[in-house]
Amino acid sequence: MQPRYDRVKGTLGVIWVRFRCTMETDGLPSAIVMIICTFFKVLMTPFYSMTLGKRTFHFRGKDYRYFCHWYNTTFDNERSIEIAIAADLMRSSSGRTLEVGNVLSHYISGHWDILDKYEKGKSVLNQDIIDFESQTKYDLIISVSTLEHVGFDEKQRDPEKFTAAIRKLQSVLAPGGRFFFTIPIGYNPDAVIRLERDNLVAKKHYFERTAKHQWEETTADRALSRQFSTPYSFANALIICLDGEWA
Repeated sequence: MQPRYDRVKGTLGVIWVRFRCTMETDGLPSAIVMIICTFFKVLMTPFYSMTLGKRTFHFRGKDYRYFCHWYNTTFDNERSIEIAIAADLMRSSSGRTLEVGNVLSHYISGHWDILDKYEKGKSVLNQDIIDFESQTKYDLIISVSTLEHVGFDEKQRDPEKFTAAIRKLQSVLAPGGRFFFTIPIGYNPDAVIRLERDNLVAKKHYFERTAKHQWEETTADRALSRQFSTPYSFANALIICLDGEWA
């Protein structure tokens, strides 16, 4: 069940919505357990910041520190590398930026356009990506583990919508612009198949989780053989997709 953020905004509002969603799908005891586990993980954030946060992973010739933050306990999932890279891209960009899926505003400050179908918030345009029209051409487009939900976590599943969403974003990318998005392997198998089969983007990098708190770049075959939430919670492998003009 995809949480809907129709009447709330901000970090605490999102947590409240997820509590209600868990309660509706799995019952009150599961929702309470979810809140308790989240609370204890949040308390561990300083520890992970002082340990994991000093370790690095390598991507495209650069070392990045694992990103540790209490919101969504990034140290415990793929956010630890996704946010590290995406935040660096945001800081280094001086042009117009579009984010699809309201993710980065929970971690870094700044001003950029945000498109999110469900979550309300400051500067967030609540619109289906397929209906998105813009006269602006963007120098940087970022989407962190969001596009795999398009056409999948909806009342009526439409596998074609994933491809249409990528084509839509490519159409609003400025000449010389860069398009960065991540897809967790195993969550929406059809999205991964389309990425591999249809050559939707110029470059793909594959990462696998070699330990609970460690990620390494790997081959497509190794990454594509991994399962979602097995053996570690959430993604165990990730595709980092690049389109546009990259050095």
